[in-house]
Amino acid sequence: MPAPRPLPAATPTRDDVLTAFRRESLLSAARRVFGARGFDAATVDAIAAEAQVAKGTVYLYFPSKEAIYDAAFDAGLDQLVRQTADRLRATGDPRAAIRAFIEVRLEYFQEQPDFFRMYMVHVSRQIAGCAPTSRPDLMTQQTRALRDLFARSVRSGAMRAVDPGAAAHAVFDMTRGLIARRLLSRTRASVAADVAFLTDLLWTGLQAPASTATDPTA
Repeated sequence: MPAPRPLPAATPTRDDVLTAFRRESLLSAARRVFGARGFDAATVDAIAAEAQVAKGTVYLYFPSKEAIYDAAFDAGLDQLVRQTADRLRATGDPRAAIRAFIEVRLEYFQEQPDFFRMYMVHVSRQIAGCAPTSRPDLMTQQTRALRDLFARSVRSGAMRAVDPGAAAHAVFDMTRGLIARRLLSRTRASVAADVAFLTDLLWTGLQAPASTATDPTA
């Protein structure tokens, strides 16, 4: 018997679209409030005011301040991880992948500085061992695509024989430092120059050594 045909995907209703829009509006407002005030000083009243809705509307979507914080953080991180993976899939070599990794993250956080502040607080809490244990390790989650590409590059000889995970973590750490410097110090340095410098610095340490030419006089 032929396999049954999959059922067509249900078309979202007007209410579905409106619900998704309102939820995303609340998450965007929450990121702005949490980024500006931090978790302890932020309130549901402030989030409602930022989203220009009644406080009760917030509770229709999220049962507590903790719930909306988690949803806002997870949605922002998921979007960043997807954009990073999509950009890396479009690259053809490890050096281009390093540049793409730096660029996409710098672009994302420059567009969402409030989320970057939330992100840095969460990273600090995870390092200190007080972040929620239910959430995956942030570094591993964000470097998986880069680690896999590096593993293929090491096998092909395009990169020196390094630990792909350690190399991906090094790119992650140095990229985070660059972003923090640019956003927190309000530097006027060229984005392109900063990206090119860090890419060259990292690639110098990761590229496979050039073949040694035979000395004809030896």
